[in-house]
Amino acid sequence: MGACKDKKENVEPETDFAPDFAGVYATTTVIPPSRTDFNWVVTQNAKNQLNIVFTKDTEVSAAGSTISLLQTYKLINVKTTSKDMIELDETVDVEQSNGKQLRQKVQGTGTRVINKDGIPQINITLKLTDASTNNAIEEYLEFKKK
Repeated sequence: MGACKDKKENVEPETDFAPDFAGVYATTTVIPPSRTDFNWVVTQNAKNQLNIVFTKDTEVSAAGSTISLLQTYKLINVKTTSKDMIELDETVDVEQSNGKQLRQKVQGTGTRVINKDGIPQINITLKLTDASTNNAIEEYLEFKKK
């Protein structure tokens, strides 16, 4: 009995795009009366796979006082699908500064570009869905690399 052999002798290994995305990214949105600072710390987890520690720091000002909420999302299975694209699709337990439990599905496809100032950034429409209520919000964000 003979064994089958791949007829291609020079099979190209799969390219690992993850290292190109590693770094710290940030953006801020202001929709009065609130302001939100978003930060991503992106590290390589495996070939074509990233970890993102995503913080969302929101302040709302009303009637002379300010209310703050810090949320931390630890994404461990972000996939790089090409040299300039990543996919987020996982459900995480969100750590909140108010101590309340929150489980959310985080979804989006991000595109890495070089902006007009020559700075790398990831553009993404981020969808956050509450696992218990199915209420969702979508927000377009441009994370600039620091």
